[in-house]
Amino acid sequence: MAAPIGPVSAAQAIGEYLQSPDDLVKVSAFRKKLEKEKASIDTRLNNGVKEQLQATRLGLKKFLGTRENVQTIKDEMVSIERECEDPSVRVATFDQISRVCVLVLLK
Repeated sequence: MAAPIGPVSAAQAIGEYLQSPDDLVKVSAFRKKLEKEKASIDTRLNNGVKEQLQATRLGLKKFLGTRENVQTIKDEMVSIERECEDPSVRVATFDQISRVCVLVLLK
């Protein structure tokens, strides 16, 4: 008989494992085997979930740190823009230069 194509149901797997009445003795060993496999899969899944959670937390921390850095840069850029708009902040002697310019223009 050809092997079935696609997923095998639990009933089919047990049916293939228990071919004769004498195979009923194997049920407890088969159950232990399945329990070990389940425990192994559960452990791997739990470890995978923990790793994913840890990676997600680390990513969020980096994202928040980056967001704070971007906000700091924005604030500094606004401060620089304000200083560039007001020439009196850039040049300490702006008042004197301004008066000289006004006098030169008036002449």
